Amino acid sequence: MTYGKNDNNNRKSTFWLQNGRYIRFKNLELSYNVPTALTRKFFMSNMRIGFVGENLFTWSPFKLWDPETESGTRERNGSAYPINRTYTCYVKFDF
Repeated sequence: MTYGKNDNNNRKSTFWLQNGRYIRFKNLELSYNVPTALTRKFFMSNMRIGFVGENLFTWSPFKLWDPETESGTRERNGSAYPINRTYTCYVKFDF
């Protein structure tokens, strides 16, 4: 029996193997043109109301960190910042 030598470090294992598949809902833009009959009452020729969303949702069996986090860095343990989620609402007026 040899002490100080651990043969378990050299054995093949799937302990750290994770399923890396994911689906990301990346962009969504919804807009609505207000009817001209309504915009004329407020002395406008056109009015558009809209919403833009980016990085809205990610479906993945891997729950520890964002699966799209940059993996070329030295820290591959989820310590890098994930992609930002952004919501934007807007109203566009034409007079």
